[in-house]
Amino acid sequence: MAEQNNADVLSVVTQIVSEESGVAAKDITRDTTFAQDLDVDSLGLLTIATQVEERFDVALDDSLIPTLPTVGALVDLVTSKKA
Repeated sequence: MAEQNNADVLSVVTQIVSEESGVAAKDITRDTTFAQDLDVDSLGLLTIATQVEERFDVALDDSLIPTLPTVGALVDLVTSKKA
């Protein structure tokens, strides 16, 4: 069940990241980095995080957001908050 949940979160986060970064969702994986691969700065990452919070009805610690290196790290954070 947790694996499916994680896959669902990844799918939604990927879509949000795609819309914010302009990179096709099919090119975004758990290992995709925000700064290097997507050229998303800290403000863009906060925008993504806000959309993720609204979509999943979770509260993410704003101080953690800029430290997230990859899409997978954001997915893991959201999954842990949903548990």
